[in-house]
Amino acid sequence: MISFSTRSKSVLRPSGFFVLFAILLMLSGCSGLDLKDFYFGNLFSGKGSSTIDKTAEQFAIDGMQKLQAKKYDEAAEDFKKLKENYPYSKYAILAELKLGDAYFYDRKYNEASMAYEEFVRLHPRNEVIPYVLYQIGMSHFLTFTSVDRDPEETGTAMQAFEKVMKNFPDSDYARKSEKQILECRKRIASHEFSVAKFYYIVKQWGAAKIRLDGMVRKYPQAVAELGYGNAVDKMLAKCEKELAKGKQDPGIWTKIGF
Repeated sequence: MISFSTRSKSVLRPSGFFVLFAILLMLSGCSGLDLKDFYFGNLFSGKGSSTIDKTAEQFAIDGMQKLQAKKYDEAAEDFKKLKENYPYSKYAILAELKLGDAYFYDRKYNEASMAYEEFVRLHPRNEVIPYVLYQIGMSHFLTFTSVDRDPEETGTAMQAFEKVMKNFPDSDYARKSEKQILECRKRIASHEFSVAKFYYIVKQWGAAKIRLDGMVRKYPQAVAELGYGNAVDKMLAKCEKELAKGKQDPGIWTKIGF
């Protein structure tokens, strides 16, 4: 047999909840802290939901519209949220690709190359891979600052372009990559010529000759297009003449590997 006191407690529990809720409503009306929202969030509100409740399709549409409107930061945010909240959606692959594009067009080339490289790792057989590899190359190519800097990024760009030509020789991006490879070679040749000229000026004939010989051997077309031919010939002739006079002691710049 159920006692009266037990039944009283069970009957009073729901009313106790509503009493508590009423107290919270009153407190929230006279305090800067909204206790109702603190304890119950949006449970009792008619407000719209947060962006996490947007569908994957909505994120995709919003991201593409912002990309077309050149709002690259906002587009990137939509694509990142799509990836995070809907990783198994059919739109996730679009977000992975377009995140790289948003960074690229915003000139955030390091972030772009990382996003594109992630896409290649996740989808190595996707039909857009020629484009993605080309974009990786362009991301590295466009980080260029001056011929005096070590052209490591240019070398990385050239590797990406060569991969497009090797694996997708019949694609439009193979033809674009071929042109970019020549631009990479011209940039590297410019760097090598700058270093050779420095050695030449400080009369380090052996070091200058090594740089000039290597440049002509590796990048003949680039040397010709840059118009370095006559200058290189004159510098090489001078280096050979000076070296013929006798063994040259290595200078300080050669010793430190400049």
